[in-house]
Amino acid sequence: MQRTFKSKVGWWYYAALAYLIACLILAIWQKNGIAIVAMFIANMTLIQLMLKTEYVVADGVLYIKCWIMPVKKISVTKIKTIKETHNPLSSYALSLDRLKIEYEKTFTLVSPDNKQDFVNELRKYNPDIIYITRKQNS
Repeated sequence: MQRTFKSKVGWWYYAALAYLIACLILAIWQKNGIAIVAMFIANMTLIQLMLKTEYVVADGVLYIKCWIMPVKKISVTKIKTIKETHNPLSSYALSLDRLKIEYEKTFTLVSPDNKQDFVNELRKYNPDIIYITRKQNS
């Protein structure tokens, strides 16, 4: 069975989108063709990122998707630890409320909207996953 989890979207994405929409309106008002095209593309890019960032768990594999970026595939059996974090490193996550997934001497960061359901779904395929909350990190 396949289960899809959307990325949680941080407040700054909405702030950036509001700013870009304001810039687009200003460009239209000033009749600046190049700025209109640039702001339209910037708005559409941000909207696509917000709509197309998701995490799919299917048949023991975690697929991490982010619009035009390459899909990351992680075998759930290879996942050792999942830690709650606010790590700001670039990742397939649209919020700083993130999970650090550690596997095969590396890690990736994700920000599922419902972290507990996400971890529970992964544990169906690998009950040995250690989940460390922020309270336990302190």
